[in-house]
Amino acid sequence: MEAIDDSELWMSGEEDEYEDEYEQQDEMKGDPTSFTLEMSVEGQPGGFHVRNGLGQEQRPSVSGFGSGSKKKPAFRVSCTARAIVHGTLDDKSKTKATLLVYDFSFFSYRKTRIKDATICFEFEKATENRGSQFKGPKVVKVAPYGKHVMMQTTETVTRKMMLEAGVSGGVVATANAKGGTEISVEKTTTHAAEITGDNPCDDWGNYFVSNWHLNENESQRNGIVSRLRTCILLTRDSDEVFNCIPTINVTPNFRAWLGSLVSSRQPDDPVILDPELEPYITLEGDDAKKIDENNLGAGLDGLWDCTFHSTFGEAEKVSRTVTQLASSGTAVETVQTVSEAKVSAS
Repeated sequence: MEAIDDSELWMSGEEDEYEDEYEQQDEMKGDPTSFTLEMSVEGQPGGFHVRNGLGQEQRPSVSGFGSGSKKKPAFRVSCTARAIVHGTLDDKSKTKATLLVYDFSFFSYRKTRIKDATICFEFEKATENRGSQFKGPKVVKVAPYGKHVMMQTTETVTRKMMLEAGVSGGVVATANAKGGTEISVEKTTTHAAEITGDNPCDDWGNYFVSNWHLNENESQRNGIVSRLRTCILLTRDSDEVFNCIPTINVTPNFRAWLGSLVSSRQPDDPVILDPELEPYITLEGDDAKKIDENNLGAGLDGLWDCTFHSTFGEAEKVSRTVTQLASSGTAVETVQTVSEAKVSAS
């Protein structure tokens, strides 16, 4: 069987009009000639995933994957540890605690985008400690927590309908009536990109999981945030080694999704966390100063951050000034033309 280049699947450049049709299939439900074809993302086993080195603990590179070829990627997703600090929750209780700070990047290329993403970090005992009395770490706080919105937009939709008298004397709204009264219905809706964080409990009331869900602005369809920094605060009842199991899932738009149909990846290896190790901090500036090993519960909300995009304010520069043109021997007429153009532009 001939190998398929997944970059060719989503780079056709002709499927934009079909993407909207695919994403709005609910409008076609009444059409008896339409049908839905479901395809699962499957591929050859042994796909790329991040592994632990021999005896490696607390690896910084938690996860990394993408779609498309290396030279022509559709999107790239990565997760990197910026702080792993074991200490105490506060000065008073002296409760054993661990603070984790992770940076996520969601980069898309060449007209592709990531519509939503789900992040799940689950904590459990290490294999060698399964028989101990240690229950495993407890997720007491995550940041961001709750629902946060950004890049809000307002959209107004106007519908026009014709009213005509029905047979029974009632009033019926129809778009095909040739006579009657025309009415307009206007609806204003607000849309935004969203980030929702939570630390749900399981059936036995244990808090072993931290979750985040990211959604794009459905009206603008310009993807989720490109960068996200999250924080996880754990409490522990011992200094035994424990594991963090990372799971990151993304939903790309239709063109990138097609490229993903011929590839799959195995789960990333668990991150082994050892409370006996020294603090690992690569945060810069004031962010690094916000972490107190003896008071890890303080300042958590000030550490998380997100970025949709960055604007470079100095990108617009004057290529040549009138003085430079004159000194280079350019005709006076040309100099005047440039000067007049600048005056007109102002």
